[in-house]
Amino acid sequence: MDTINLSAFRDYVKTKFRFTQIYANQLSKFGERNFRKRIFAIKSNLGETEQDEQLYIPINLGRAVTRTYTDYVIGKGFSADFGVDTDNKEFVKISDEIGLQLLLNETINTQSSVGYSILRVRSKNNKPRVEVIPVTNYCANMSGLMIGDGFEDIKEHLVFSVVKQELGRVFYVDRYEKTTSGWMGYYGEIWEYSESFVLKRRISEAQEEEKLDYLPLFLFNNDLLNIHTAVEDYKTDKLGDIPRHFGQSDYVDIADILQELNDRGSQISIEFVKNLTSKLSVPASFRGAQSAQGLRKKTETAVPKTHNPDFIIHGNGEHPAQYITKDGGYLDISIQHYIPLLLNFVSLLTGVPASMLGGEALFGGNNPVGTTEKEFEKFYARVTSKQNRIYAPLQKLCAAIMRATGKTVTALPTIKFAKTQTWDIGQRTEIASTQMNLGIMSKASALQFAMGYDEAETKEELEKINQEMVDAYARDGGFLDTTKEEDE
Repeated sequence: MDTINLSAFRDYVKTKFRFTQIYANQLSKFGERNFRKRIFAIKSNLGETEQDEQLYIPINLGRAVTRTYTDYVIGKGFSADFGVDTDNKEFVKISDEIGLQLLLNETINTQSSVGYSILRVRSKNNKPRVEVIPVTNYCANMSGLMIGDGFEDIKEHLVFSVVKQELGRVFYVDRYEKTTSGWMGYYGEIWEYSESFVLKRRISEAQEEEKLDYLPLFLFNNDLLNIHTAVEDYKTDKLGDIPRHFGQSDYVDIADILQELNDRGSQISIEFVKNLTSKLSVPASFRGAQSAQGLRKKTETAVPKTHNPDFIIHGNGEHPAQYITKDGGYLDISIQHYIPLLLNFVSLLTGVPASMLGGEALFGGNNPVGTTEKEFEKFYARVTSKQNRIYAPLQKLCAAIMRATGKTVTALPTIKFAKTQTWDIGQRTEIASTQMNLGIMSKASALQFAMGYDEAETKEELEKINQEMVDAYARDGGFLDTTKEEDE
């Protein structure tokens, strides 16, 4: 049986709500496919590394925002504490086996660019299977949903697998329905949909049913409150409603800027290739001339309504057309001056430092003294905010993974993200040491300031330090009392 991916649903999602502007701007193709090939083809024409690199930056800017956040939100890793050492060790082993880190990286990428991502946990022979559900292969019955309701308040979730072409406009569905006692899973249903992608009817019942204690789908999104839409908008039941109610792409605020960068990059590419050969720029009055070396007749008869490939006409008082050449100034003006300005706006709206978006290549690698740490403070605050948003679904996901192994999980685990060093440890250690010697900072505060520890980490580190001091004194035949609390 031939099967195809549900590309039709992808086309439908493009028309939804906040994505209208993004897809209209072709942001989904930003830096991809033909556009990428067109731009990168310039390299053979320019032959100058600096100009090549400058042009590549705006082409990949949208993806750079997403990848940067992923590298810091999940890229450093995380730990889940179930309160039992054996469970913690088993979870680490399972995470490595199923590639959970890579799956979460993909999840955060999708969350950033699309606005939300959905994962599913299933069990087979007491072994967990975690799947990232493509946004185009999922929809939900949003009827009855009220403002402020969460993902688990949705009464019906549908996950599409493949289209069965010989049956017409139908597809396979795994459906999850909320009941009074939990959830029911119906696997392998066949549904029919209309040309406008409205669910019409179920034409074949499920091949398998399963009673579930919890919903095995987990939403990772950019919104904690889920209050984007007025209550009357919940009356529809169409594919793709989830992004309307729960999705907030990181690209929304910068869609226009990315479009401008897209246009500028395309213009440079197309014009450069089109104008490689020498051409003549003539004034508008040229058409009115009785004779212009025999070209007037050719212009009016051969290509009367299109641009003449042999010459370009400019208006009265306008400067003649400036052609793009690898030794001309057009690229310098367009890239080195205009694009850095837009990069600064992107940085302002997303919180990603311009240097992380390739700004150093454009700005000559110069940053004013003392601005680096301040520039990154906003970015790390945004990273922390994103981690807070995924904390609850990540807890539920980790618990579901353990349940899929047959374990009984009575409480959600504590999630701890790996810390990212955002400061000069040597510089802060020197400051902390000076403050301690002056008697205006305790040892605990010094550890928190220099190393970025929280209270639990500080307590643990102080215990280690004290024990090492006791051991050192014991080796030297002395005795040290570390039970006395330090004066704050």
